[in-house]
Amino acid sequence: MKNIALLLLLLVVAALPKEVVADNIAEVGRHTIRGIVVDEDQKPIAAASVRLVNTTLASGTNAKGEFVLQVKQRPKYTLVVQALGYTPKTIDLEGTKDTLLKVVLELTTGRLNEVVVTGSRIEKPLKDVPIITRVIGKDEIAAVNPIDVISLLEYTLPGIQFFYNSMSQTQEISYQGMDSKSVLFLVDGERLSGEGADHNIDFNRLNVDNIERVEIVRGAASTLYDSRAIGGVINIITKRAERPINANVTARYAGVNGQKYGAEFGCRSERFSSFTTLGYRHRSTYKIKDGTGKRVEILNPDGTTDTRELTPSQTAIYGYRIWDASQRFNYAFTEHLSAQLSGSYYGNRRPPKSGRKFYDKYEDWVIGSKIKYIFDDNHTLDFNYSFDNYIKRAVYFQAGRSVRSYGNANSTGRLNYTGNYGAHTLSFGGEWQYERLRHYMMKDTGTVSGSHYAAYLQEDWRITPQLNIVAGVRGDKAFQYKFHLTPKVSLLYRPSANLTLRGGYAQGYRIPTLKELYQEFNMAGILTLYGNKDLKPEKSQQYSLSAEYNKGGLNLTVSAYHNRFKNKISYEYLEPGVSYDMHYVNAENVKTTGIEATADYRLPWGLKVTTAYAYVNNYEKVNGYNASWVRPHSAKLNLQYKHTFHKVQGTVAFNSQWASRITRYSYDAKLKGYRQYVFDARAICSLNLGVQFLRGVKLGLMVDNLFNYKDKAADSTVQAPLNGVSYVATLALNISDLVKF
Repeated sequence: MKNIALLLLLLVVAALPKEVVADNIAEVGRHTIRGIVVDEDQKPIAAASVRLVNTTLASGTNAKGEFVLQVKQRPKYTLVVQALGYTPKTIDLEGTKDTLLKVVLELTTGRLNEVVVTGSRIEKPLKDVPIITRVIGKDEIAAVNPIDVISLLEYTLPGIQFFYNSMSQTQEISYQGMDSKSVLFLVDGERLSGEGADHNIDFNRLNVDNIERVEIVRGAASTLYDSRAIGGVINIITKRAERPINANVTARYAGVNGQKYGAEFGCRSERFSSFTTLGYRHRSTYKIKDGTGKRVEILNPDGTTDTRELTPSQTAIYGYRIWDASQRFNYAFTEHLSAQLSGSYYGNRRPPKSGRKFYDKYEDWVIGSKIKYIFDDNHTLDFNYSFDNYIKRAVYFQAGRSVRSYGNANSTGRLNYTGNYGAHTLSFGGEWQYERLRHYMMKDTGTVSGSHYAAYLQEDWRITPQLNIVAGVRGDKAFQYKFHLTPKVSLLYRPSANLTLRGGYAQGYRIPTLKELYQEFNMAGILTLYGNKDLKPEKSQQYSLSAEYNKGGLNLTVSAYHNRFKNKISYEYLEPGVSYDMHYVNAENVKTTGIEATADYRLPWGLKVTTAYAYVNNYEKVNGYNASWVRPHSAKLNLQYKHTFHKVQGTVAFNSQWASRITRYSYDAKLKGYRQYVFDARAICSLNLGVQFLRGVKLGLMVDNLFNYKDKAADSTVQAPLNGVSYVATLALNISDLVKF
């Protein structure tokens, strides 16, 4: 780990001198745009982005709000200046001489000016995106102050549910009634290798301190992404260098409930940028033991009922010891050609399970590259390549050896063209993915592999200033399956300045995973789980509608969706009543329906109120009895107040999440009747206090799980268990502000 950190540091240091020299050389045929970015009170804004439109050139402001861009001589220029919490500004300039600018940005009253990329792979204001998209921004992340990405999503995204897998001792996700196989997680637009729980990503890979924002696209609405995005895309956009010199260190301590420490260093000019992160996270294992057993109602075949108390449950929530690091370089060779090279490392040493002589170690390496060429003001071509290699090992601490039990590697290449033709923006391209999987659930821990090819075409047509349509088609060819096309269309209509209506229809197509096709796993002689080479791909249809009202600091949104799935893949007994052996099959067709409502109100005196409610029905019934683990109702409430006292900014944030009670039934073959399980409603709250001093010092105190809610071990199948109140202290030092970089 030390060698990796040293290598990253040397790469940054080696790159700096060349750029510093280059910045001080006057180039023939070029001139300089200098300026300062300030707010309405004439105070400088640090870390504002200044970008020359339709070129690769961009810069960031320093602590004094200053920026410099050296550009080619041309008749005119267009600059876009934007900063977090402010309304972006576009400036047209004449290109005949050096320019000195003063740019005044106004505070934004809502989130609609935020720029998103997930729906179309090009930057576009959220208010103008026809595809229904939710953004969790930097300010919202800071208000929640989460220990991990699971906590962040639970506090901010209604309709999401995490629960505990007792086999792998890791979390699983359900979103809007759909399981993890239908929800695609991306980091900067690239999918992740590996799994924690069954068909779930390893959520510990995602260091929440490195997240700039999270973009969520519901359902299979985007043509441009993996066919596995049948139930939605959650795209995590990571931080990057925002100013000429970027240096920060952070610390978070909560005792046995976790601690984490991080450092980041970056630099940025109009041609070169570098961003380096290093993090350490640790959390102890804790046990949850129920004092009494869960009470269960038995519905007998004759119509009578019995009440039974089960044996008290207990479960261990395993901790982690994680080191992670990342490095990203960007360089603009010309105003038309730029490239990016990135890499990351993740290593997680998990505590040994009781009575075992080994511990599990999870590791992941990612290498990525991007090349972008801007032909002119209207045409862009980019190529991406990424390699993600995820490995699990059992390390025997007495024998001094390790055994590799799991490996998943993905190589992905993508070529994409975007062209503007008046009111039409056309995107088309293709991608190739090669996946290799070694899994302990394969026969003899075997290795299987396969390739996936795709092509897509999408048009964004701005018919009138009030009407916008995005239509596209995607074709997929993978493994032994035939080439398949899926169409999608989204519509945005703005009948007035304050009201926006959206609607969409999308088909989804999910090819079975290698595990679903080839698995053969014996569970300690009790049963065997088999794959099925004859599985058909899952197909879906999604219908969605939304209405959004925005005026001043008020934003109201109501949306509804309905999904229909065909050939949904699930387990089925091979010989019911004879053995417990199971295999994957294409089960009955399923459907989900949901409604979501959000309200966001920002008052001019510093108070922000955000509420959200979601209803989900996945119609999972057997003989009229509910068999679903999904809580049908959930709600969020977030209150944040900011005020500046003599150059010291204070913040108070109250965050809460609530999920409804659920009654679930399961069939007991021995009793020939149904068991009724009741899981109570659940409410979790946190109070976060913060102080930010003028010179880049932030202090924070937080009480997480404010009312000391304690989950029952028997209920871990519907939620990730909490063990009571947690007291948290945080410290953040912005070294760039301390020394006025």
